[in-house]
Order: sequence, then structure tokens, then C-alpha cells
Amino acid sequence: MQKMIEQLKFDGKRLIFRNYGFVFFSLLMPTAFYILFTQINRVQIKTFSAEYMGSMMVYSILITAIMGVGNFMERDRNQGLITLLKITNRNLNHYYISICFWSLMMNIFTIVILGTTAILINHVDLSTMQWVTILGLVWLGQIPLLLLGIAISHVKRQETLTILGNLITFPVAILSGLWWPIQILPRWVQNIGNKLPTYFLNDMISSTVNNAKINWNDVQGLGVWIVGLVAVMTVGTIITRRKGRLARG
Repeated sequence: MQKMIEQLKFDGKRLIFRNYGFVFFSLLMPTAFYILFTQINRVQIKTFSAEYMGSMMVYSILITAIMGVGNFMERDRNQGLITLLKITNRNLNHYYISICFWSLMMNIFTIVILGTTAILINHVDLSTMQWVTILGLVWLGQIPLLLLGIAISHVKRQETLTILGNLITFPVAILSGLWWPIQILPRWVQNIGNKLPTYFLNDMISSTVNNAKINWNDVQGLGVWIVGLVAVMTVGTIITRRKGRLARG
């Protein structure tokens, strides 16, 4: 337990408390977008502000997972930290648990900051149960995005990973309707966007803030993404280990 606590302290300082650029892009930029777009759309403020708050929460989670965790783990891998943890008999699971824990903490900070902004500026009024439901949805919805972030962290070059992160983050945000409603996009774009994990999460949060029932198809969609990514990562890990054994042999 003591080693787990030490790992949490170590990663918390590196990932959040001393990583100001990461905090800015993950927390403050989505909040700034929220303020900007809800003030532009003041005519639709009552129906728009709560839903767009959810969209920016999902956007923040996307940035945290892809551009934050992905780059963080790639740097650790290339600098030899992962190898060091293995050869010093440190529990590598503690490392991954710590990364997931601090990612969840960042997402909770997102809910607090965006929620407070929405309440103070746009007078968004949600019940305690709605906020608790949003927290649960964020916990569930971050899983496929974290898995994707961990997967791309295996890219060996920092420059390539940065380009890949941008190519994933911004198109996914647009296609899944996080920046503007997916309904205004061309039909063929909607057919792509409504199959993305960010769309499923955003749609569930939108249902929650509107006191509507969560669409079961969204839950199934997230489940398919989680199972699929776990399967791909498992196969990739097996192949990598076999290559390592062959190289040593």
C-alpha cells in the first residue's frame, strides 16, 4: 500500500501539479470555449448552455486521454521509466492504476470547473442526482479514451505522437458534435460521428442534463469500444512479448 501511495504522489506531481501546459489545455481551454460559445448563442441559452457544458466536459476528457496521458506515457517509456520499474521489481500495475487515478481526478476537476462556470454564468440548474450521474458517466466514458491514449503511447517518436494526437483529438471532437451540434453536419459525417465513443458519452450526458432516459445504444456503443480496444491491446502485448523473446533467443 505504501508503494502505491508513493506512486500516486510521484505521478500526481508530474502529470498535474507541475504540468501547467497540460492543465491549461485540458481544463482552461474547454472552459474558455464554453464561455465563448454560450455567450454567442444567448438566444438559445436555456436549452444550449447545459448541453454544451457536457460537450466541453467530453472534450476535456478527450484532451486528457489522448494529448495528456498518451504523451506522458510515451515520454516515460522512451526515457526508460517503464523498464526501470520492471527491473527493480516495482509493481507495474501501480503505475497504470496511478495514471488512471490522476486522469479521473482531472476529469473530476473538469466537472467542478465547468459546472461552476455554467452555474455562475448561465445559471444552469441541475439536481444532485444529475451531477452524480454525470460523474458516473464520466468515469465510464473515460475508459475507451484512456485505452486509446495508452495504445498510442507506444509510438516511439515524440513528433509522430504529437501529430497523431492532433489528428485524433480535433477531428473526433468535430465529428462527434462536441464543438457544434452534430445535426448541422452533413449526413455522411453524422454517420461516422455517431459511432465514436465521444458521441456516446456526450449523448448520455445530454440526456442526463435534460432529464431524459439514457439511450441504451450509447451504453452498448461504449461497451463495444472498450471490449474492442482491450482486445487490440491484448493482442499487441502478446505480439510484442513474443518478438522480445525471439530477439533474446
